[in-house]
Amino acid sequence: MAYPFGPSQKRDSSVDAVLQCKHKDTSLAQALHDTSMQSQYDAACKRLLSEKIVLAWILKECVPEYREETIDDIMNKYIEGTPEVSSVPVQGSRIQGGNTEDTDLHEGTIRYDIFFRALLPKGKGRLLLLINVEAQNKENPQYPLVSRMVYHLARQTSSQHGVEFTNDHYGDLQKVYSIWICMNAPKRRANSMNVYEMTEKQVAGHVKLKKPDYDLMTGIVLWLGDPASKEYKGIFKMLHTLLSNKVEEPKKRQVLEEEYDIQMSEKMEKEVSAMCNLSQGILEQGIQQGERKGVRRGRQEQRIKDERQNIKRMKKLLAAGIDKTTIANVFDCSVAELEVLSKK
Repeated sequence: MAYPFGPSQKRDSSVDAVLQCKHKDTSLAQALHDTSMQSQYDAACKRLLSEKIVLAWILKECVPEYREETIDDIMNKYIEGTPEVSSVPVQGSRIQGGNTEDTDLHEGTIRYDIFFRALLPKGKGRLLLLINVEAQNKENPQYPLVSRMVYHLARQTSSQHGVEFTNDHYGDLQKVYSIWICMNAPKRRANSMNVYEMTEKQVAGHVKLKKPDYDLMTGIVLWLGDPASKEYKGIFKMLHTLLSNKVEEPKKRQVLEEEYDIQMSEKMEKEVSAMCNLSQGILEQGIQQGERKGVRRGRQEQRIKDERQNIKRMKKLLAAGIDKTTIANVFDCSVAELEVLSKK
């Protein structure tokens, strides 16, 4: 019996140690496997988001500078080069071209999920925008997501020194955007978009400066989800359909092609298929983990129930005057433990 006061004799420690190590190894391997699958799923989501046609839709729907442009023009004329995904390590201390790693001696290293440069249409002020897109499976409860977004904006801005401008030529600063996509938002936030930007407030007098001189950082947060909502349309429906693990592959293709004219390339098909398979694996893992927890909980509850029953039996035997040594031998406990029990 696993008596609550502690066993009277030591078990075979070598056997216990081996079993314990095996259990730990199995648990660690399972944890690593689960983490690996989630990481692969996240990476597939980011690669899908980095497709130029997807980014073109994001720019058209979220960034005012491109609102009047066609998806085709945004994709082919304005987005420069190939957008880089954070899984591609590129060394360097400045944001330039395809560099997705922004390093600072004191602030550490930031890896942007997706980073790219986009030329501005003529008459839109500056030459280009520096744009960072972040994919979030869930809102991190350890810190406000919007605070992290502000940090990204500040780093994108300060890292332009020596690249977009030199010395004190701050007029050459290019505007930066940081766009955060929360894929599994709570229902109360689903299909919402917030914009955070710098504005001018005249506290005294009537001085009014040119907006392009200070309108250099804009943060945008999109919360996806809740297909039953009346707001489930436009960019919300497009991104949710593309990224949701609850929308099956044929439905994804139908919605994207028919409603958004997004023809699934071979690369996109591969990523969508991988993401769907990984999401199913993650779901099955969740079910298995729940089953394992249920089994462990059931065993623990049964053990506690058995121990309580044994305590009742021992108390009855003690009350009947049965020799304590005999009781101790039957229930695999010590006489000292029975002495404690007899006083309760």
